[in-house]
Amino acid sequence: MSHVIPRDLIPGKVYPAGTESSHFANEPLSRLFRFGEGLRGLGNQGGIRRAMVEGKAALGREEAFTILLDTGKQAEWQNHHDPASGILVYYGDNQTPGKDFRDTKQRGNETFLKHFGRSYEPEQDHHAPFFYFERVGRDVRYVGLALPHVDGMTLDEALYRKTFHHKESGATYENLVARFTILPVLVTGEWLLDLKLGVGGGKHEPAVWRSFRRNRANPGTKSLASPSPPSSEELMPPRTRNHEGMRMTRYRISQSRFREALLRRDACCELCGLDVRELLVASHILPWALSDESQKDDPDNGLVLCVMHDGLFDKGFISFASDGRLLVTHTWTRITDVSQDYAKTCRSGTGPAGKTTCVTIASASTRHIDGSPINPRSARMKKR
Repeated sequence: MSHVIPRDLIPGKVYPAGTESSHFANEPLSRLFRFGEGLRGLGNQGGIRRAMVEGKAALGREEAFTILLDTGKQAEWQNHHDPASGILVYYGDNQTPGKDFRDTKQRGNETFLKHFGRSYEPEQDHHAPFFYFERVGRDVRYVGLALPHVDGMTLDEALYRKTFHHKESGATYENLVARFTILPVLVTGEWLLDLKLGVGGGKHEPAVWRSFRRNRANPGTKSLASPSPPSSEELMPPRTRNHEGMRMTRYRISQSRFREALLRRDACCELCGLDVRELLVASHILPWALSDESQKDDPDNGLVLCVMHDGLFDKGFISFASDGRLLVTHTWTRITDVSQDYAKTCRSGTGPAGKTTCVTIASASTRHIDGSPINPRSARMKKR
Protein backbone atom coordinates (compact mmCIF):
# COMPACT_ATOMS: atom_id res chain seq x y z
CA MET A 1 0.00 0.00 0.00
CA SER A 2 1.59 3.28 -1.10
CA HIS A 3 1.29 6.46 0.90
CA VAL A 4 1.44 10.00 -0.45
CA ILE A 5 3.53 12.65 1.27
CA PRO A 6 1.51 15.88 1.48
CA ARG A 7 2.93 19.25 0.57
CA ASP A 8 5.00 21.17 3.09
CA LEU A 9 3.24 23.88 5.07
CA ILE A 10 5.17 27.15 4.73
CA PRO A 11 4.19 30.07 7.00
CA GLY A 12 2.60 32.87 4.97
CA LYS A 13 2.18 30.75 1.84
CA VAL A 14 -1.22 30.79 0.13
CA TYR A 15 -2.51 27.42 -1.08
CA PRO A 16 -4.99 27.77 -3.96
CA ALA A 17 -8.33 26.10 -4.46
CA GLY A 18 -8.69 23.71 -7.36
CA THR A 19 -10.31 24.35 -10.71
CA GLU A 20 -12.26 21.12 -11.10
CA SER A 21 -16.04 20.88 -11.18
CA SER A 22 -16.27 19.05 -7.84
CA HIS A 23 -16.48 21.26 -4.75
CA PHE A 24 -14.68 18.64 -2.65
CA ALA A 25 -11.85 18.37 -5.16
CA ASN A 26 -11.50 22.17 -5.27
CA GLU A 27 -11.45 22.73 -1.51
CA PRO A 28 -7.85 23.80 -0.73
CA LEU A 29 -7.49 22.06 2.64
CA SER A 30 -8.84 18.81 1.24
CA ARG A 31 -6.30 19.10 -1.58
CA LEU A 32 -3.46 19.74 0.87
CA PHE A 33 -4.05 16.82 3.22
CA ARG A 34 -4.12 13.72 1.04
CA PHE A 35 -2.20 10.67 2.20
CA GLY A 36 -2.81 8.15 -0.54
CA GLU A 37 -4.49 4.79 -0.75
CA GLY A 38 -6.02 3.43 2.44
CA LEU A 39 -5.72 6.64 4.52
CA ARG A 40 -8.53 9.13 4.96
CA GLY A 41 -7.82 12.73 4.10
CA LEU A 42 -9.33 15.86 5.60
CA GLY A 43 -12.98 16.84 5.44
CA ASN A 44 -14.13 19.82 3.43
CA GLN A 45 -16.46 21.42 5.95
CA GLY A 46 -16.15 23.34 9.20
CA GLY A 47 -13.56 25.58 10.77
CA ILE A 48 -12.26 22.82 13.06
CA ARG A 49 -11.25 19.71 11.13
CA ARG A 50 -9.70 16.66 12.75
CA ALA A 51 -7.43 14.13 11.07
CA MET A 52 -7.41 10.87 13.03
CA VAL A 53 -4.49 8.50 13.55
CA GLU A 54 -4.69 5.41 11.34
CA GLY A 55 -2.65 2.22 11.31
CA LYS A 56 -1.83 2.23 15.02
CA ALA A 57 -4.40 0.42 17.16
CA ALA A 58 -3.33 2.03 20.45
CA LEU A 59 -4.09 5.49 19.02
CA GLY A 60 -7.14 4.53 17.00
CA ARG A 61 -9.40 7.14 18.63
CA GLU A 62 -6.79 9.88 18.82
CA GLU A 63 -6.29 12.92 16.62
CA ALA A 64 -3.21 12.95 14.41
CA PHE A 65 -3.60 16.72 14.11
CA THR A 66 -6.36 19.31 13.93
CA ILE A 67 -6.82 22.12 11.43
CA LEU A 68 -8.15 25.51 12.56
CA LEU A 69 -9.54 27.60 9.71
CA ASP A 70 -10.66 31.19 10.12
CA THR A 71 -13.17 31.97 7.39
CA GLY A 72 -13.92 35.47 8.71
CA LYS A 73 -17.62 34.84 8.06
CA GLN A 74 -18.90 34.06 11.55
CA ALA A 75 -21.26 36.93 12.37
CA GLU A 76 -21.71 36.33 16.10
CA TRP A 77 -18.03 36.08 17.00
CA GLN A 78 -14.74 36.82 15.31
CA ASN A 79 -11.58 34.77 15.71
CA HIS A 80 -8.61 37.02 16.30
CA HIS A 81 -4.89 36.48 15.70
CA ASP A 82 -2.45 39.05 17.07
CA PRO A 83 0.91 38.55 15.28
CA ALA A 84 2.70 40.83 17.76
CA SER A 85 1.85 38.69 20.79
CA GLY A 86 1.51 35.40 18.93
CA ILE A 87 -1.88 34.79 20.55
CA LEU A 88 -4.85 33.40 18.63
CA VAL A 89 -8.34 33.68 20.12
CA TYR A 90 -10.40 30.97 18.44
CA TYR A 91 -14.03 30.08 19.17
CA GLY A 92 -15.41 26.56 19.33
CA ASP A 93 -17.94 25.02 16.98
CA ASN A 94 -21.28 25.18 18.78
CA GLN A 95 -23.93 27.75 17.91
CA THR A 96 -27.11 25.72 18.40
CA PRO A 97 -29.44 26.95 21.18
CA GLY A 98 -30.49 24.32 23.70
CA LYS A 99 -27.74 21.91 22.69
CA ASP A 100 -24.85 20.60 24.78
CA PHE A 101 -21.85 22.63 23.68
CA ARG A 102 -19.76 19.47 23.23
CA ASP A 103 -22.28 17.76 20.96
CA THR A 104 -21.14 19.13 17.60
CA LYS A 105 -20.77 17.43 14.25
CA GLN A 106 -17.02 17.96 13.99
CA ARG A 107 -16.40 17.36 17.74
CA GLY A 108 -14.36 20.56 17.85
CA ASN A 109 -15.18 21.56 21.42
CA GLU A 110 -14.42 18.06 22.67
CA THR A 111 -11.06 18.25 20.91
CA PHE A 112 -10.29 21.57 22.61
CA LEU A 113 -11.17 20.18 26.04
CA LYS A 114 -9.00 17.12 25.50
CA HIS A 115 -5.84 18.74 24.20
CA PHE A 116 -5.86 21.88 26.34
CA GLY A 117 -6.36 19.63 29.35
CA ARG A 118 -3.41 17.49 28.31
CA SER A 119 -1.12 20.43 27.60
CA TYR A 120 -1.67 21.80 31.11
CA GLU A 121 -1.22 18.46 32.86
CA PRO A 122 1.88 16.25 33.22
CA GLU A 123 2.20 12.58 32.33
CA GLN A 124 0.13 12.69 29.16
CA ASP A 125 1.37 10.39 26.41
CA HIS A 126 -0.29 11.72 23.26
CA HIS A 127 -0.22 15.34 22.14
CA ALA A 128 -1.62 16.23 18.74
CA PRO A 129 -0.68 19.56 17.09
CA PHE A 130 -3.05 22.16 15.67
CA PHE A 131 -2.34 24.06 12.43
CA TYR A 132 -3.88 27.47 11.84
CA PHE A 133 -5.05 28.72 8.42
CA GLU A 134 -6.86 31.85 7.27
CA ARG A 135 -9.23 32.03 4.33
CA VAL A 136 -8.09 34.28 1.46
CA GLY A 137 -10.95 34.38 -1.02
CA ARG A 138 -11.35 30.74 -2.11
CA ASP A 139 -7.77 29.96 -1.11
CA VAL A 140 -6.15 29.47 2.32
CA ARG A 141 -3.01 30.88 3.92
CA TYR A 142 -1.00 28.80 6.39
CA VAL A 143 -0.14 30.93 9.44
CA GLY A 144 1.57 28.53 11.80
CA LEU A 145 1.62 25.78 14.40
CA ALA A 146 -1.00 26.45 17.08
CA LEU A 147 -0.04 25.28 20.58
CA PRO A 148 -3.00 24.68 22.94
CA HIS A 149 -1.15 26.50 25.71
CA VAL A 150 -0.16 30.08 26.59
CA ASP A 151 2.75 30.73 28.92
CA GLY A 152 1.65 32.71 31.94
CA MET A 153 -1.99 31.63 31.65
CA THR A 154 -3.79 28.96 33.63
CA LEU A 155 -5.96 26.38 31.91
CA ASP A 156 -9.09 28.28 32.93
CA GLU A 157 -7.70 31.44 31.33
CA ALA A 158 -6.63 29.73 28.10
CA LEU A 159 -9.88 27.78 27.64
CA TYR A 160 -13.26 28.76 29.01
CA ARG A 161 -16.96 28.66 28.27
CA LYS A 162 -19.22 31.56 27.36
CA THR A 163 -22.93 32.01 26.92
CA PHE A 164 -24.00 34.00 23.87
CA HIS A 165 -27.32 35.83 23.85
CA HIS A 166 -28.53 37.49 20.68
CA LYS A 167 -31.18 40.09 21.45
CA GLU A 168 -32.89 39.88 18.08
CA SER A 169 -33.68 36.15 18.25
CA GLY A 170 -33.76 35.83 22.03
CA ALA A 171 -31.91 32.50 21.79
CA THR A 172 -28.90 31.60 23.90
CA TYR A 173 -26.22 29.04 23.24
CA GLU A 174 -22.91 28.10 24.80
CA ASN A 175 -19.49 27.80 23.24
CA LEU A 176 -15.81 27.54 24.14
CA VAL A 177 -13.24 30.30 23.73
CA ALA A 178 -9.67 29.09 23.28
CA ARG A 179 -6.35 30.93 23.31
CA PHE A 180 -3.53 29.34 21.33
CA THR A 181 0.11 30.32 20.93
CA ILE A 182 0.91 30.61 17.20
CA LEU A 183 4.43 29.78 16.04
CA PRO A 184 5.34 30.35 12.35
CA VAL A 185 6.87 26.89 11.96
CA LEU A 186 7.62 25.10 8.69
CA VAL A 187 5.84 21.74 8.67
CA THR A 188 7.13 19.10 6.29
CA GLY A 189 4.88 16.68 4.48
CA GLU A 190 6.93 13.84 5.97
CA TRP A 191 5.97 14.94 9.49
CA LEU A 192 2.30 15.18 8.52
CA LEU A 193 2.44 11.59 7.28
CA ASP A 194 4.21 10.50 10.48
CA LEU A 195 1.43 12.12 12.53
CA LYS A 196 -1.23 10.40 10.43
CA LEU A 197 0.43 7.03 11.03
CA GLY A 198 0.86 7.66 14.77
CA VAL A 199 4.65 7.97 14.59
CA GLY A 200 5.78 10.19 17.46
CA GLY A 201 9.18 11.74 18.01
CA GLY A 202 10.50 10.88 14.55
CA LYS A 203 13.29 12.65 12.67
CA HIS A 204 10.80 14.87 10.83
CA GLU A 205 9.33 16.34 14.03
CA PRO A 206 10.08 20.10 14.37
CA ALA A 207 12.35 20.92 17.29
CA VAL A 208 9.86 23.43 18.71
CA TRP A 209 7.11 20.79 18.86
CA ARG A 210 9.49 18.27 20.44
CA SER A 211 10.36 20.86 23.08
CA PHE A 212 6.69 21.54 23.72
CA ARG A 213 5.89 17.84 24.19
CA ARG A 214 8.81 17.28 26.53
CA ASN A 215 8.02 20.33 28.64
CA ARG A 216 4.43 19.16 29.02
CA ALA A 217 5.65 15.76 30.25
CA ASN A 218 8.17 17.43 32.59
CA PRO A 219 6.42 20.45 34.09
CA GLY A 220 9.44 21.32 36.24
CA THR A 221 11.50 22.23 33.17
CA LYS A 222 11.58 25.68 31.66
CA SER A 223 8.48 26.32 29.62
CA LEU A 224 8.57 26.95 25.91
CA ALA A 225 9.36 30.62 25.42
CA SER A 226 6.53 32.69 24.02
CA PRO A 227 5.64 36.39 24.11
CA SER A 228 3.97 37.68 27.25
CA PRO A 229 0.21 37.45 26.74
CA PRO A 230 -1.76 40.70 26.55
CA SER A 231 -4.63 41.48 28.85
CA SER A 232 -7.94 39.69 28.38
CA GLU A 233 -9.44 42.93 27.06
CA GLU A 234 -6.70 43.21 24.43
CA LEU A 235 -7.30 39.60 23.39
CA MET A 236 -10.96 40.18 22.63
CA PRO A 237 -11.56 41.13 18.98
CA PRO A 238 -12.82 44.72 18.70
CA ARG A 239 -15.90 43.69 16.71
CA THR A 240 -16.88 41.22 19.43
CA ARG A 241 -16.42 43.78 22.23
CA ASN A 242 -18.48 46.41 20.42
CA HIS A 243 -21.28 44.17 19.10
CA GLU A 244 -24.34 45.77 20.70
CA GLY A 245 -26.67 42.93 19.74
CA MET A 246 -24.93 40.29 21.82
CA ARG A 247 -24.26 39.72 25.52
CA MET A 248 -21.67 37.18 26.63
CA THR A 249 -21.22 35.84 30.16
CA ARG A 250 -18.18 33.82 31.20
CA TYR A 251 -18.57 30.91 33.54
CA ARG A 252 -17.43 27.33 34.02
CA ILE A 253 -19.67 24.28 33.81
CA SER A 254 -21.40 23.46 37.12
CA GLN A 255 -18.81 25.40 39.15
CA SER A 256 -21.43 27.17 41.25
CA ARG A 257 -23.09 23.84 42.18
CA PHE A 258 -19.72 22.34 43.00
CA ARG A 259 -18.75 25.31 45.21
CA GLU A 260 -22.02 25.32 47.11
CA ALA A 261 -21.82 21.58 47.76
CA LEU A 262 -18.29 21.93 49.12
CA LEU A 263 -19.17 24.90 51.33
CA ARG A 264 -22.09 22.96 52.81
CA ARG A 265 -19.62 20.23 53.73
CA ASP A 266 -16.77 22.49 54.88
CA ALA A 267 -17.51 26.16 55.51
CA CYS A 268 -13.86 27.03 56.06
CA CYS A 269 -10.41 26.36 54.65
CA GLU A 270 -9.59 22.73 55.37
CA LEU A 271 -6.01 23.65 56.24
CA CYS A 272 -6.12 26.86 58.23
CA GLY A 273 -9.76 27.33 59.26
CA LEU A 274 -10.32 30.68 57.56
CA ASP A 275 -14.09 31.06 57.14
CA VAL A 276 -14.37 34.30 55.17
CA ARG A 277 -16.52 33.05 52.32
CA GLU A 278 -15.16 35.55 49.79
CA LEU A 279 -11.63 34.19 50.34
CA LEU A 280 -12.50 30.50 49.93
CA VAL A 281 -11.91 28.53 46.76
CA ALA A 282 -13.64 25.33 45.67
CA SER A 283 -10.62 23.50 44.31
CA HIS A 284 -10.87 20.40 42.11
CA ILE A 285 -8.44 17.59 42.91
CA LEU A 286 -8.71 15.95 39.52
CA PRO A 287 -8.86 18.98 37.16
CA TRP A 288 -12.24 19.95 35.81
CA ALA A 289 -11.08 19.59 32.18
CA LEU A 290 -10.03 15.98 32.80
CA SER A 291 -12.94 14.95 35.01
CA ASP A 292 -15.88 12.95 33.76
CA GLU A 293 -19.43 14.23 34.17
CA SER A 294 -19.87 12.80 37.67
CA GLN A 295 -16.49 14.08 38.90
CA LYS A 296 -17.03 17.66 37.72
CA ASP A 297 -19.42 18.43 40.57
CA ASP A 298 -18.58 15.59 42.96
CA PRO A 299 -17.66 17.07 46.39
CA ASP A 300 -15.32 14.11 46.98
CA ASN A 301 -13.25 15.46 44.09
CA GLY A 302 -12.84 18.80 45.82
CA LEU A 303 -11.29 20.70 48.71
CA VAL A 304 -12.26 23.99 50.31
CA LEU A 305 -9.08 26.05 50.55
CA CYS A 306 -8.33 29.69 51.20
CA VAL A 307 -6.81 31.63 48.33
CA MET A 308 -3.25 31.18 49.62
CA HIS A 309 -3.43 27.43 50.17
CA ASP A 310 -5.33 26.96 46.91
CA GLY A 311 -2.50 28.72 45.08
CA LEU A 312 0.10 26.46 46.69
CA PHE A 313 -1.98 23.36 45.94
CA ASP A 314 -2.68 24.38 42.34
CA LYS A 315 1.03 25.02 41.60
CA GLY A 316 2.13 21.73 43.15
CA PHE A 317 4.00 23.19 46.14
CA ILE A 318 1.78 21.25 48.53
CA SER A 319 -0.08 17.96 48.26
CA PHE A 320 -1.67 15.39 50.53
CA ALA A 321 -0.71 11.87 51.57
CA SER A 322 -3.34 9.15 51.59
CA ASP A 323 -3.67 9.49 55.38
CA GLY A 324 -4.39 13.22 55.12
CA ARG A 325 -0.94 14.57 56.00
CA LEU A 326 0.05 17.79 54.27
CA LEU A 327 3.09 17.28 52.05
CA VAL A 328 5.39 20.15 51.10
CA THR A 329 7.85 19.87 48.24
CA HIS A 330 11.43 19.47 49.43
CA THR A 331 12.62 22.49 47.40
CA TRP A 332 10.23 24.83 49.20
CA THR A 333 10.61 23.98 52.86
CA ARG A 334 10.05 27.60 53.90
CA ILE A 335 6.41 27.15 52.90
CA THR A 336 5.88 25.11 56.08
CA ASP A 337 6.64 28.15 58.24
CA VAL A 338 4.47 30.42 56.11
CA SER A 339 1.59 27.94 56.16
CA GLN A 340 1.79 27.38 59.90
CA ASP A 341 2.01 31.11 60.67
CA TYR A 342 -0.94 31.77 58.36
CA ALA A 343 -2.95 29.05 60.04
CA LYS A 344 -2.22 30.52 63.50
CA THR A 345 -3.35 33.93 62.29
CA CYS A 346 -6.58 32.52 60.90
CA ARG A 347 -7.31 30.53 64.06
CA SER A 348 -6.84 33.65 66.17
CA GLY A 349 -9.58 35.33 64.14
CA THR A 350 -12.84 33.83 62.99
CA GLY A 351 -11.67 30.31 62.19
CA PRO A 352 -13.06 27.41 64.24
CA ALA A 353 -11.14 26.77 67.42
CA GLY A 354 -8.86 23.79 67.50
CA LYS A 355 -8.31 23.61 63.75
CA THR A 356 -4.86 22.05 63.31
CA THR A 357 -2.52 21.66 60.40
CA CYS A 358 -0.34 18.57 60.09
CA VAL A 359 2.81 19.45 58.12
CA THR A 360 5.34 17.02 56.70
CA ILE A 361 8.33 17.84 54.51
CA ALA A 362 8.16 15.70 51.39
CA SER A 363 11.43 14.27 50.15
CA ALA A 364 12.13 13.72 46.47
CA SER A 365 11.23 10.05 46.94
CA THR A 366 7.76 10.69 48.32
CA ARG A 367 5.12 8.91 46.26
CA HIS A 368 1.37 8.53 46.15
CA ILE A 369 -0.33 5.19 46.64
CA ASP A 370 -0.13 4.44 42.92
CA GLY A 371 3.64 5.03 42.91
CA SER A 372 3.54 8.30 40.98
CA PRO A 373 5.59 11.31 42.12
CA ILE A 374 3.84 13.99 44.16
CA ASN A 375 1.57 15.99 41.92
CA PRO A 376 -1.82 16.95 43.36
CA ARG A 377 -3.48 17.15 39.96
CA SER A 378 -2.17 13.95 38.36
CA ALA A 379 -4.55 11.57 40.11
CA ARG A 380 -7.64 11.49 42.29
CA MET A 381 -6.58 11.64 45.94
CA LYS A 382 -8.31 10.77 49.17
CA LYS A 383 -9.67 13.71 51.10
CA ARG A 384 -8.13 14.29 54.50
